Amino acid sequence: MSRQIPRRPSRTSTPRPRKIAGRDETAVDATVPADAPAADAPAGAPGKPAAPAPPAARKPSLAKPAATSPAATEPAADSDQGSTGRTSTLLAVVGVLVVLLALQCGWFAWNAVRDEAVSAAPAASRDEDGPIAVPSGRPVVLNQVSVQGGVEAAAAAAQVMFARNWKTYDQGVEDAVALMTEDFGEEFRTTTDDVEAEFVRKKTEVQVRVVAQSVVRANETELEALIFLNQYVFRGEGENGTSTYTPYRALMTMVHTDAGWLVDGVDTK
Repeated sequence: MSRQIPRRPSRTSTPRPRKIAGRDETAVDATVPADAPAADAPAGAPGKPAAPAPPAARKPSLAKPAATSPAATEPAADSDQGSTGRTSTLLAVVGVLVVLLALQCGWFAWNAVRDEAVSAAPAASRDEDGPIAVPSGRPVVLNQVSVQGGVEAAAAAAQVMFARNWKTYDQGVEDAVALMTEDFGEEFRTTTDDVEAEFVRKKTEVQVRVVAQSVVRANETELEALIFLNQYVFRGEGENGTSTYTPYRALMTMVHTDAGWLVDGVDTK
């Protein structure tokens, strides 16, 4: 019986690749260690932690930033300017009112002092050239409101006194006398009665228009007014009628009574 010889275990070896013409054998024979990670191993492969990915570059926004519209800021500016303008206007109006009030107070005070001075003036210093007694060099010592009322009353009376119509002659005389003092009314009635017959016979109509008026003298109770008039006289009727125009002036003396300003004298020129 023959003895069995133990067989030597075969060595496991890596099969050698076949040599290919034109290929570098050293490159083929290079053995890659089993534990070496693959070069192109994906992130997270076992054996090596994945390197953190670099932050993605932020792309610049192509959208333009919204421009601030000038109109968006204008209302606020306009509002401030408008408020400032209104305040300035209000202050200007208040200032004007204060000035006017001060002037009015000064005017009233001046008139009060003037009236007191006139009342206290001695008789010897008064101007006696006219029918109304006034201080020398100061023909008007009455306040403006009273002067205006007296002159307007004289102008209204002149239109009634000097206008006449032959159809209503008597009524015209009565209307004029109602604007006069008692003494002057009687004198005026006498004058009109003397010319009534001739006036009616010629069918005369007189129209008067006041074109200007002013004060000449004035004190606390009397006033002298100069009235400028245009007088139109019509005589006859129809084709035989005639007309004349005459401008003239009348110096009227007015007296202040409980019934207002009344005519106390007339001088025509």
